[in-house]
Order: sequence, then C-alpha cells, then structure tokens
Amino acid sequence: MISEELVLSGVLSVSLLVFFAKILAGVVSRIGIPAVLGELFAGIVFGPYALGSLIVISGHKLIEISEVVLVFAQIGAVLILFTAGLEMTFAEFRAAGLKSFIVGGLGVVVPFFSGYYLTLSFGYPFEAALIVGAALTATSIAITVKVLEELGKLSDPDAKIMVNAAVVDDVLGLAVLSVVVSIIENGAIPGLSDVALKLGTILVLWFALLVGVVFTVPRFLKLLPKWRVEGTEEAAATVTCFGSASLAVVLGLSPIVGAYAAGMALAGSNALTTIRKYIEKINLIFAPIFFAVIGASLNLASITPSVLILLGALLLVAILSKLGGCGLPAAALIKSRKSGWKIGLGMTSRGEVGLVIVGLGLTSGAIGQDIYAAVVATVILTTILSPILLKSAYKNSGPATKEAQSESHH
Repeated sequence: MISEELVLSGVLSVSLLVFFAKILAGVVSRIGIPAVLGELFAGIVFGPYALGSLIVISGHKLIEISEVVLVFAQIGAVLILFTAGLEMTFAEFRAAGLKSFIVGGLGVVVPFFSGYYLTLSFGYPFEAALIVGAALTATSIAITVKVLEELGKLSDPDAKIMVNAAVVDDVLGLAVLSVVVSIIENGAIPGLSDVALKLGTILVLWFALLVGVVFTVPRFLKLLPKWRVEGTEEAAATVTCFGSASLAVVLGLSPIVGAYAAGMALAGSNALTTIRKYIEKINLIFAPIFFAVIGASLNLASITPSVLILLGALLLVAILSKLGGCGLPAAALIKSRKSGWKIGLGMTSRGEVGLVIVGLGLTSGAIGQDIYAAVVATVILTTILSPILLKSAYKNSGPATKEAQSESHH
C-alpha cells in the first residue's frame, strides 16, 4: 500500500516535471531544436540527481522518481504509441509489413551482437555482455514519433516503415530480453531450438493481439452512436488503449505494443478526428513526464573517466549498428539512400525498454554501476542526437521517391 505522503510527493514531482518540461520545450523549439529534447533536458536538470535534490520537504526531495511518477511515465509511453497507431490503418501496416519486419529484425540482430562483442572486448563477463547487447536492441519509438509529429511527417511512407519496424524491433527486443534473463537465471545458454521457440511464441502472440484488436474494436465502435452521450467516443478510445495495453502485458508483451495495436484499430474509425483531439489534450501532461523521467534517470556523478571511455565506444556502436542494421536494408528495400538514412536515424534512439533491460541487469547483479552508468548515458545521448539528426535529414531531403509516393496513395 502506497502511503498518502508518497502519493502527494509523487503528484508534486509529476506536476513540477511537466511544468519544467513544457518551459524548456518552448525554449529549445525557438532555436530550432525538437521540443521533445527540452522535455528530456528538464528531467536531467531538475531531476533528483541535480536541482531537484536541493530542496527536501518532510524527508522527500522536491522531485523524486518514485513508483507514482513511474506510473505516470508508463501511461505516457502507452499514449504516445497509441497516437502513433492512430496514423496507421491495418491495410497500410500490411503494405509495409515485410519491409518493416526485415528492417526491425536486422535492427535487433546487428546491435545485439555489436554490443555483446564490444563489452567482451573491454574484459567484462559474458553475462554483462548479454545485458548490454540486449539493451542496445531496443528503439525508443516514442521519441521518433514525437519528432515526426512535430515535423508533420507521421503519415510519410518512410515514417510508417520506421514506426512499424520499431514496433517489430520492440517485440523482438522483448524476446531477446526473455532469453537473456533465462540465461542469467539458469547460468546456461539454451539450445537454438529453445531460443527459436521462445522468439516464435512471442511473435505469434503479438500478431494474434494485433489482428484480434483490429478486427473486434471497430465493430464495437459502430454501436456507440446509439448512446448519444457526450464523451462516449473518448471513453471508448481510453478503454481500447489501456485494455489492449493490459492484454499485451497478460500475454507477456510490452504494454506499448498493445497500445499501438489499439491505435491502429481506431485509425479507420469515423470518430478518428474526435479521438485525435482528445488524445492530444491528454498528451500535454503524460508525454512530457515520460521524456522527463528518461532524463531524470541519468546521474552525471556516476560517469567517471573509465566509464567515459566505455560510454564513447558504446555510443559509437549504438549509432552505427542501427544505421547499418536498419538504414542499409531500408535503403536497399525502398531503393532510396535518403529514405534509408532517415529510417536509420529514426531507429537510433534508445529508450524505456533499454532502461528496463539495464535496470534488470543491475538488480540481478549481472552488471555493476560502471556499465549501468555507461548504458544509461548512451540511452540519453542517442535520445538527444537522434531527433536532431532526423530533423536535419528531413529538412535536407528532397521530395519522396516515386515508390514512396505511390505507397502513400494506397
């Protein structure tokens, strides 16, 4: 049972982080930097490891990342992916499906082995190498979605492949995590058939969830006009979003995967305009807190000179492995180097799943504070760099390829 004092402290922390996040978002957007980075910086500057620790009230720091704050952040992640799903009908998903699966799949394989062998080369044990490799697989699509939304490019053909691939990436990343956790707990590497079975099971569950939600929710929505009560469509969207997210968790998947499926189910609805306006208003609170919490998780004091060397190597591998694993195959499939470059950059940012993986590694004793600090800093830095580079790539790119244009009309 969470105490009343902890709840009040958490709500105060959320309120302050949202306020500071929106202030800094406004400041950075004026100088041409994506607003999402202002929200991220707000967490770093005003979080519990910086200015947020200077004021203590009744034994609590002014800003703390407590269970209450993490719940708000999780809701933010769910709503951000729900928003992305609203931009993609199931027909569009199928059209980009194979390309997205190839890009997303290679976007897991290349970073995993790159991170694994890099960590081994620094003299760390294989358990630590597994955790780092798994942490580097995950793409923070929430960051990319926010930037694409700011640029007005969320319905762009390249963006659709990017978002789809990142969802595939997330599903496969969770599958990799389950295998890594199993290895660490049992102390033995499972056979190839066991790994394939686990990966296959997770993919089947994800696809079943997606198809189930997409085909049942629209039929339910057709019944709503009979009620004629204000707010019915908004309430239905809310229960669809969080119901799908909860179902995903029950199936052993990430809640954001379920939220994305829910958004896709509502993308072809007659109530789409109403739902979009409603979600935009809610996201004014929940999206900033998600990005601020990512920033607030970084303790700059833990970055020592030796950690800096590891951090530099990890950052380079984190960027190059996504550009190579996602950007090159995307360029080959779309037959456009510019599109491949944009997709590679959009997949570069790591986020909540990477933080979860490295957090599990720390609590299980598989890694120490040095690797934890280096990986968390890598997550933050890729999250900062990716939106800047992606925005620059869109600004410098010409019109879409003929193939991309034709895809956008289907």
